[in-house]
Amino acid sequence: MLTSISIEPKSFFKERCALPPLPEIAVKIQRLKNDPNAGIEDIAKLVRGDPALLAQVLKIVNSAYYGLPREVTDAHFAVAFLGLDEIARMVLALSVINTLRIADKKELSRFWYHSFYTAVCSKYMARKFEPLLPPEEIWSAAMLHDIGKLVYLRFFPDHHKALREMCVENECMFSEAEQELALPASSHLGELLAGHWSLPRSVKDACRYHTLADMQRQAEWISSAPAARVVCLGNLFAVLTIDLLSGEKRQLVSETIRTNLAQSSDEFLLMSAEMYELRQEVDQFANGLVT
Repeated sequence: MLTSISIEPKSFFKERCALPPLPEIAVKIQRLKNDPNAGIEDIAKLVRGDPALLAQVLKIVNSAYYGLPREVTDAHFAVAFLGLDEIARMVLALSVINTLRIADKKELSRFWYHSFYTAVCSKYMARKFEPLLPPEEIWSAAMLHDIGKLVYLRFFPDHHKALREMCVENECMFSEAEQELALPASSHLGELLAGHWSLPRSVKDACRYHTLADMQRQAEWISSAPAARVVCLGNLFAVLTIDLLSGEKRQLVSETIRTNLAQSSDEFLLMSAEMYELRQEVDQFANGLVT
């Protein structure tokens, strides 16, 4: 029998589920990002000082998500190619995931796979439907939209296991399993964690708004969270492609996406084919990021 989980927002991550502060490197890079006198080498030195983090950064920089013209093998060139803002957000996102110290490596790999696929799909969506969105907001928001599930893995592994089993047995989405078992929404846990660590607004919005129910009522939030819309769409496409869903549920997700984008059936099928092709990029990337 699962125990209930009660949440007191102001103390949840300070008392019941205490977490350490983010690593000093994340704080220092955020400070340097806002320093007009800071240069590329200043940030590169910080990244080089953490070999595990450097390996993760270089793997991401060289992924198909960025499509750089040549392989990058040094932090200096990574910062030069992508810019201070993008590297700062990347390090912040990696620091969040690494600080949670998830012991279940299989589930952590699943998180990485889904999150990177969401990022790739979100980038596609932004380029096609929201071209004015700052690109540096998309990757970190997409990678961290599901961190509430990591909270379950870290502090409530039995509940996470029950939720995952219900998803498989009922061919439903994680958010539906949460409702069925009367457990807190992982989206809410992610939003609380984003607030606890003072993460960027785009990350907090993506944590809060990324489920099917959110997309069905998007009129309530879309004007205040434009980046979250593309992440929500990217997440739903990732779920549609990766997760085991019933035929009825797949149809509902597909129709919700198509209606949101005002596409014809043929346009949606063409876009879906392109999204499935993007999965090959995810397969090439997924290994080697679990620390």
